[in-house]
Amino acid sequence: MSNKSGISICILSSSFYFLISVSTAYAELFHFVDRNGVIHFSNAPTDPRYKPFKGKKLASYEPNRYSDKDFNKIIDKKSKSYKIDPALVRAVIKAESSFDPEAVSYAGAQGLMQLMPVTAVNLDVINPFDPEENIDGGVRYLKYLLELFKNDIKLALAAYHAGEQNVYKHNGIPPIQQTRDYIKKVLNFYKEYGGRMPSKEKEKPIYRVVSSDGTITYTNKPELYKNQQIYLISKKDN
Repeated sequence: MSNKSGISICILSSSFYFLISVSTAYAELFHFVDRNGVIHFSNAPTDPRYKPFKGKKLASYEPNRYSDKDFNKIIDKKSKSYKIDPALVRAVIKAESSFDPEAVSYAGAQGLMQLMPVTAVNLDVINPFDPEENIDGGVRYLKYLLELFKNDIKLALAAYHAGEQNVYKHNGIPPIQQTRDYIKKVLNFYKEYGGRMPSKEKEKPIYRVVSSDGTITYTNKPELYKNQQIYLISKKDN
């Protein structure tokens, strides 16, 4: 449940149900997401799955409080904190929301980096329409995906758009046209913002090594096999 001046959170305790706004003071909150994706909040947790909700206790977000200069400052600050290329963060924001902090997608993703509600909760983001909270959560999530996929930017972007499970399921970029178009769009913006894709290690040629007893070994490090017959081959010969 959201409004333009803040976001209200439904909290379910063991005895009553009430609404609380992030713009007011509140007791410590706990949350968990169940197997059906339902988000549970409580100020009196009884289930061991609950964990403290660490979202920032911010004042209500004012739509006109932030300028483009403010966005850039936040991006640079968060990128430095989480050791991620700010050009990539800018590219994701440009592709996701075109820098509109109040953007909401048809699927329900919210804010500058288009965080889904469940993702926002898992990232302890209370108000996804607040630029600083949204960018902080989005950058942390992007950093997590980059580490998960060994800094493969394309796989990280695929997971950001289609979910990490889809990347695992297809052992790579999912065959979803929207996701493929999204990756191209982000990478184009990334280049415009001065980003550079990591250079790929040059592929080494393959050699066939024949030992004195007739054993055949294929390797890209022939220097390890001295005094043996070594033949340069192509991959097609393998």
